[in-house]
Amino acid sequence: MKKMLLLISLLYSIAITAQTDSERMDEVMQAAQNTGLFNGVVLVARHDSILLFKGYGWRNIEHKILHDTNSVFQIGSVTKQFTATIILWLQEHHRLNIQDKLSKYYPQYLYADKITLHNLLTHTSGLPEYTDQYFLVHQADKAFTQQDFWNIIKDKPLDFEPDSEFGYRNTNYTLLGYIIEKVSGKTYEQMVRQIIFNKAGMTHSGFDFAHLASPARSTGYEDLSLNTPKHTRIGDSSATFAAGAIYTTAGDLYRWHKALYGNTIISQASLEQAFTPYKANYGYGWTIDYAAGKRFQAHNGYNWGFQTLFKRYPSEGACMIILQNEDKLTFDNYALSIERILFHDPNYYIPRNTITLSYDSLQKFTGSYELTDNPAFKAEIIVSSQGHLLLTWSNMKPEEIFAEKKDFFHFRSYNMQLIFIRNEKGQLSGFSAVNGKQVFKYKKII
Repeated sequence: MKKMLLLISLLYSIAITAQTDSERMDEVMQAAQNTGLFNGVVLVARHDSILLFKGYGWRNIEHKILHDTNSVFQIGSVTKQFTATIILWLQEHHRLNIQDKLSKYYPQYLYADKITLHNLLTHTSGLPEYTDQYFLVHQADKAFTQQDFWNIIKDKPLDFEPDSEFGYRNTNYTLLGYIIEKVSGKTYEQMVRQIIFNKAGMTHSGFDFAHLASPARSTGYEDLSLNTPKHTRIGDSSATFAAGAIYTTAGDLYRWHKALYGNTIISQASLEQAFTPYKANYGYGWTIDYAAGKRFQAHNGYNWGFQTLFKRYPSEGACMIILQNEDKLTFDNYALSIERILFHDPNYYIPRNTITLSYDSLQKFTGSYELTDNPAFKAEIIVSSQGHLLLTWSNMKPEEIFAEKKDFFHFRSYNMQLIFIRNEKGQLSGFSAVNGKQVFKYKKII
C-alpha cells in the first residue's frame, strides 16, 4: 500500500502542476469556508513573497459585510510574545534582568523569592491561574485593576514548585505586564506602541477592542451556522492585559514577522533567548518545535469569538497567519494542508462536508477489501470503540474516514475519497479510492 500511496502522490502532483501554490491554498481555504470550517482572514508568505492574503466569510453578518484584508481581530494569547519582547528590550537597556526574583518588584508576595522573571516567561512559576471560571463569568468583561489581580492570587498556594514543571497560566504574563509598567514608568500599552508597533509599522493594532470604532472591526460570533448568530462577549483589555489584550490585522502580524528578522526591535541575542525552548518546548512567548522537518516558532490565541494561529518558519522566511471570528471553529486539518502546500507536499486535504452516521449504519461498511488489480493490497475497515470508521491499508496505521454523503467517505490526511459500490441487491460489494483523476478499485472479500 505504501507503493500505491507513493504512486498516488506522484500522479497527483503531476496533475496539479498547472496550479500555483497560491491557487492551491485558496482552493483549500475556500473549501474550508464553504463547508463551515473557517470564517476569517489568511496570510501566508514565503521568502518575502505573499502567497495568499485574503478574507473569507463574514466580518459582520447582520450588516452583510464580508471579510477583506483590512479586518481587525482580537489575537488573545499571541499577545504574550509582544510582552516577552518588551521584557527582553528592558533587559537590553539594563532596566531589569530575566533572572531577577519576583521579590525585587513585589516583596510582599509570599512566594516572590522563589520565582524569577524567567519562570514567568516560560510558564514554570507555579503561580495559580487568575483567569479561572469565576473570573470568566464575573470579571473578564469589566474594568480590572492590579489590586484585583493580587486579591485573586495572593492567598492561593502555588500549583507546583517553581521550575519543576510547565504550567501554562495567563497569570505569568499579566504579572510581566505589571512589571513592565513598574520598571518603565509608562503604561503597558505605551511601551508596546513605542517599542514594537511604531518600529514595525503596525498602524492597525491596539488594545481596547471593546471601544474600537473602526469599520474594519470584526464581530465575534458563537456559531455562524445558526439562523440568528449570537455575538460573544468582549473581554476588557484591562482584564486580559499583557496576557491577551492586543487586537490587530493579518497585515500587521506580517509586519511583526518581518521586523523579527531585521533585529529592528531587539538584538539577535535576545531573539535567541526568546526562541530557546524550555519545558514543553515553550520559549519566551513562543512554542518552538518542528513540522515537515522545518523548525517553527508559533502561538495560538483565543478570546471569546476569536481564534488566532501565528506560525513562523525562520529558515524558510515563511509564516502562516490565520485569524477567525467564530467561537465554534477550530483550525482543523486545513491549516496542515496550507503548511504542506507551503513546503511542496502534494498530500494535502481539501475540506469537504461531513455528516454523522449511526453505529449501525457505519457497521455496514466494515469488512476486508482487496485491490482488484493486485489482491496483495488489502484494506480492513472497522468501527472503533469511539464510533468512528477506521480504514487500515496493508502494513499501515489505521486512519479515520469521514462520511460525506450516502456511500461517500473521505480522509483528512490527504485528498482521497472512498466511493462505496453496491450490487443489484443494494449490498456493498467494494469501493473506489479516488484521488483526482486516479481511481483504484477494491472488491469486498469478507
